[in-house]
Parts: sequence; structure tokens; C-alpha cells
Amino acid sequence: MIWNSSNNASNEKAKKIVEMDNSNKKRDAGVSKLDSMPINTILGSDIEFIGDISGDSIIRIEGKVRGNINLKKGIILGENAYIEGNMESDYIILFGHIKGNIKSKEIILKSTGTVQGDIETDALEIEMGSRYSGKLTISTIEEVKRFDAKKAPESFATSKDSSLKTD
Repeated sequence: MIWNSSNNASNEKAKKIVEMDNSNKKRDAGVSKLDSMPINTILGSDIEFIGDISGDSIIRIEGKVRGNINLKKGIILGENAYIEGNMESDYIILFGHIKGNIKSKEIILKSTGTVQGDIETDALEIEMGSRYSGKLTISTIEEVKRFDAKKAPESFATSKDSSLKTD
């Protein structure tokens, strides 16, 4: 693209084209909607909380929690965080450790994170070095649903082929 500083109208048009092009890009790896939202609550590294936590906001946990965590907007586990219980939220970023099940629209498991439990999510990103042990359920993709609805072509059907004989 050639920029002509003497023509403001063409510059404005070019800027709009670039803005439209940038709006269609996929989000960068490791970046979550949580990155642009304010954190309302922080549980410090010296805190051990026993009981359930619930609400609509975003929490960052650096300490230990023995109980279930259910926050609508988001949960961030710091590197030293340890959770014994289930977590549910729209967005979850795991730098720390959880022994329990996770349910979320989007989960980012960072290289320092560990999960010992089942995960149910729409989107999962796992960094090299992270640890995970459990069952993973990812929401069914529309294309898979359409494929399952159709019968497989007969060429995929398993049948004995008389031309293939072994002696």
C-alpha cells in the first residue's frame, strides 16, 4: 500500500481498510478476554481459604482454596495457587494447580499449570510444559454435528473384499 501524505481523504480510507482487516484477525495465542478486564478480587499467596467462592466478577488467586469456585466472568490462578475443588467460569487462566474438575467457555493452561481432574470447555489452549491428567470434553463443533448427521458413504463401509486374499 502506498501512503500519500498530501491526500488526507485517501489516508483516512486506507486507515479504515487497515482497521477492518485487523478486526477480522483471530486472537493471539495465550491472550484471553480476561487480559482486558479489571480484576475485582485478589486472594494473596499467604491466604488459605476454606469454603466455596461464588460471584459475577473476576478473581485472581495466589494462595490456597479448599472448596468450589464459581465466578461468572473469570478466574486466574497464579503460579503458586493451589485449589482443591471444582472451578466454573466463562474464562479461566491457569498458571497454578488444581485438583478438581473445571468447566469453562475458554481455558488457557500455562506452562506452569497443572490440572488433576476433568475439563469441559468450548476452547482450550495448552502451553508446552503444563501437566494435565483427566478426561477432556470439548463442545461439539457444528461441522462435526453435520458430518455425524450424514451417513458415511458406502466406500467407507467395512466389508470383505474378495480381491484381497492371503495364503
